[in-house]
Amino acid sequence: MNIVKRKIINEINTCNGISWEKFIDICLFSQDGYYKKTQSIGKKGDFTTSPEISQLFGEILGIYIYNFWQKKINTNFNLIELGPGKGILISDILRITKSLNYFHSFMQINLIEINKKFIELQKKNIQKINFNLKKVIWHENFSSISDKPSIIFANEFFDCLPIRQFVRINNDWNEKKINFNNNEKRLFIYNSIVSDDSLIIKLNNHATKYNCGNNQIIEISTKREVYFDKICKFIKKNSGILIIFDYGYDSSIHHSTLQSINNHRYTHILDRPGQQDITSFVNFANFKEICIKNKLNYIKFFSQKNFLIQNGIVERKNKIITNSTNEQRMDIEQGFQRLISDNQMGSLFKCLVVSDSNIYE
Repeated sequence: MNIVKRKIINEINTCNGISWEKFIDICLFSQDGYYKKTQSIGKKGDFTTSPEISQLFGEILGIYIYNFWQKKINTNFNLIELGPGKGILISDILRITKSLNYFHSFMQINLIEINKKFIELQKKNIQKINFNLKKVIWHENFSSISDKPSIIFANEFFDCLPIRQFVRINNDWNEKKINFNNNEKRLFIYNSIVSDDSLIIKLNNHATKYNCGNNQIIEISTKREVYFDKICKFIKKNSGILIIFDYGYDSSIHHSTLQSINNHRYTHILDRPGQQDITSFVNFANFKEICIKNKLNYIKFFSQKNFLIQNGIVERKNKIITNSTNEQRMDIEQGFQRLISDNQMGSLFKCLVVSDSNIYE
């Protein structure tokens, strides 16, 4: 039995069942968890992200970031990435903006990363473009970043933060929980009646707002809400912009969005704890509500396809294939299609852009 599964069973034994939130937290973020130990990204890992698919993704985002800085900041600032993985995205951004009007001399890069193996890969990839590592600071969380105007971006970061699942059965709210069958030596999912009055009120309000009926699932992520709220308050205090790419929704979804992946294949979530990725869809409607509560003036929501096309990915693609070989052109075109096609990442992935000021003023 692996260490993470043993931790889960020990936790279950102390409280006779744990929430999805606790299960995911142990699987992904405990000392021996998936994100602390695994190099999971890329063809040889468990999943592939947009920056790994095509340099176009990072180049378009890099130019967008530069244009915002030039128009709205134009002085010293933080460039912050949440969960930079192998460092491919930040490297592409730095490479495409290298020659733009002393832009790099004004930035302090802050990378939020808990995986030490990934940090070493990030250092190597940043050094490949001859960027000074003295201008990069690594953090385990957002709290230690200095106050100054900031450009914050994240690709597939919030989807991994744990959720809880609730379902109303015969007008009673139940929470989906995990337990362990000692006789059969297996984890299993069960429903536990909710008795917390304040939680019941929150669930009733959510059900009314999003027209959620009996036997339909509600997913709530307190950790996402708290993390996102902290970033909104940071932007409100210091000025700047937040750009998030993730798969999710901005209207009601009444079914489970939890999924686990190992070696690019979907798996059962209770299998191999700590050795596979677990994610769920991001509730962008909830994020937009948090933005409004923090009085952030600029909130724009796109599909990934629309964001990339509106910001010049077609033109950039056509430019770089001009001097490419036939093989390179095929690779570039395939990556481009994966990023923007509706039947691949174009519609599934969303982009939320949040700022304290109107970007287009």
